[in-house]
Amino acid sequence: MPRSPARSLRRIALGLVGLAWLALSIPRAGATSYFDATTAEQAWDAAETVCQDLDGLPVWDRVERQQDGDTTLFRAEEFPPGWAWDGGSPVSPHIDTAFGTAEPHSGIFVLHFAPGWSNADKGTPVLLVPGAGAAATGVMPPLARHLAAQGRSVFAITFAHPHGDNYQQAEQVANAIARIREVTGCTQVDILGHSKGAIAAALYLSHHGGADWGAGDDERGANYAARGTEYRGDVRKFITAGAPLDGMDTPFRWTSTHLLTGYGDDPLTACPWSLFYPYTTGNMAVYEDLRAIDLWPDDGDAFPGQRQLLRAWDDVHDLPGGDAQLGIYAMQQDWWTAYHGGLGLYSYGDGIDDAIAASGGLLGQLAAEGIDPGVQLAVLAGTNPLIWIDGREELVDVWGEGLVDFLGQSSGFYNTFLGDVIEGRFPDFELTDDERIGVSSGGLMFGEISGESDGVIFTASASASGGLLARGATLLDSHTVDLAHMDLLFAGSEMGQFLVDEGNADPGAVYLRALGQRYLEEDTFSWYEQILAQGESAGDDDDDDDDDDDDTADDDSEDDDTADDAAAGDDDDPWASDCGCRTAGVPAPVGGAVSALLGLLLILWRRTTR
Repeated sequence: MPRSPARSLRRIALGLVGLAWLALSIPRAGATSYFDATTAEQAWDAAETVCQDLDGLPVWDRVERQQDGDTTLFRAEEFPPGWAWDGGSPVSPHIDTAFGTAEPHSGIFVLHFAPGWSNADKGTPVLLVPGAGAAATGVMPPLARHLAAQGRSVFAITFAHPHGDNYQQAEQVANAIARIREVTGCTQVDILGHSKGAIAAALYLSHHGGADWGAGDDERGANYAARGTEYRGDVRKFITAGAPLDGMDTPFRWTSTHLLTGYGDDPLTACPWSLFYPYTTGNMAVYEDLRAIDLWPDDGDAFPGQRQLLRAWDDVHDLPGGDAQLGIYAMQQDWWTAYHGGLGLYSYGDGIDDAIAASGGLLGQLAAEGIDPGVQLAVLAGTNPLIWIDGREELVDVWGEGLVDFLGQSSGFYNTFLGDVIEGRFPDFELTDDERIGVSSGGLMFGEISGESDGVIFTASASASGGLLARGATLLDSHTVDLAHMDLLFAGSEMGQFLVDEGNADPGAVYLRALGQRYLEEDTFSWYEQILAQGESAGDDDDDDDDDDDDTADDDSEDDDTADDAAAGDDDDPWASDCGCRTAGVPAPVGGAVSALLGLLLILWRRTTR
């Protein structure tokens, strides 16, 4: 009996329902309901200034400004004086143009696309997340270009606020991942987070329906618990570099520079003092109100992200103000009252414990939650406190020549200092003759020296992976290197050889030779490559559990069609690979296919019901 046209159309309609269901079941990038991962608010290509450095050389293939419109989760955060984005600075070239303003709303972020992102031959894209005070444009290009040259699709994010709320920045990490998945077709990314940026990434990786982030200050944690994107299983590996995993207490520990802030200079860091008395507390009628730049949310809140990183370390490393062995480094004004709270000679503050309470206990909760058990973790920490400032003009500008002169003591001073102070606190630290010249001339400066550190973060804090592993995530490696905080992002063979050559060519900068040699020996770039490559082989689809990791008849091969094209799970098809990558750079067809299928289904349904 011949089928009626209506019956045939109904069968076609049912078939299209099945196709639509199949298309909808393909993993999507996903994001908050207020973030559109399919498009950019504004974009620039490699030929435009935003994608170049200050010398006009190309750095990025593409730069996008993105925005999340959730006005409950995201707020306009206050910028500290002197901390607005400067597009003419080497640490943030053209970033004010990318944001559209020097003080952007925290609902905005900028996504940078490294060269070759659209035709990379490695399976899993990499997202680089910078730390506080830095834009990806200024600190991530060497590492981004190096990884891109290895065949990886590499991206970097710049947050709107240099010291912003980590909960808001965690949501922007989730949004950046959604965008990367959209443009690459991959279901997962790898994250490499430096310093504070790693904390924001860890928050997203730890966020799930049962997480209780608490009210905290201004209900930031509660807003994130209620509205933040729960972890979607879209991260394969997470690398932390110099991250304060167990917190830091720097603003309370080193107080000498806060005197300059009290007398009107822009803050170098968040201030532990709420009130400053320029004529000492003997004349309390005259004072400066510093609450707009302190570490509490009342009457101004310019450093919310720094407050969330606080942890008291005085039970592990003595405060420098009470350590006479440190000599001139022990001259920390009002160090006891700054740390423990109270009225000092020049200041009043409530102390670090009160500031931690005001933070809502983010780090404690993060350690209690732990990142998702499906994530593979690698941790990198530095053990060298020598910070290179001569080659970074922006740091000299910030600290001022006066401080550089103060730091540039005689060789005799440093010989005694090294023997009495550094050797006991940094067991593996050795200062070369070239570096002695560097510290004496002010080209190198000691950072955090009251305990073993990378000059900024205590090594024990940067290595404290236990909390992140609380739910069973895999620890691939915990690695320490003889490098300072920012050097973790630059120590590759290319930069190392460049510095060696510069030191050899300039007798006044021979310490660069020593720094370059350290880069060559420690070579963090190679370590990053090694961690990212674990579980991958030539042509591997990134799945550690599939048959192709060990099987010589690996079905990744494009030449094995007769053997496995019909096999279930065949990964010759880019849509079937573990990372889910289609041909790089091709827009995702899923959304359009679903719309077309449903549209045709609607037409056919109408015809069959007439």
